Amino acid sequence: MQVVISDEERRLIQGYADNGRKTGKSGRKSKGLPPGLAKKVARGDELPPGWQSRCLKGQIMPVEVYERAHSLPPEIVVTLPPPPVGTILIAVEGKVARLVKATHEILDVFDIRF
Repeated sequence: MQVVISDEERRLIQGYADNGRKTGKSGRKSKGLPPGLAKKVARGDELPPGWQSRCLKGQIMPVEVYERAHSLPPEIVVTLPPPPVGTILIAVEGKVARLVKATHEILDVFDIRF
């Protein structure tokens, strides 16, 4: 399946993130880190290398990354065109990804600039 996040979708999503930064809101909610990583961060340790880079186009999103993902806020979803059938658009760790809903294959992904 060849489906990408369009330039218009990227512009709208980035605009929403930029607006959230200006108003002091992140535009996304945090589900928190898994317990082991939370302990490392609490101690001042950095997240393990590759934590965010596990979202690669054409790969299956790892379960631990998908579990941290959330849908985009409703106020941005209503401005976006309808997603292609069988796909979902999610946000995780400063990235937005379009996935095949059934398999969690990453069809496209981009970084949100904060």
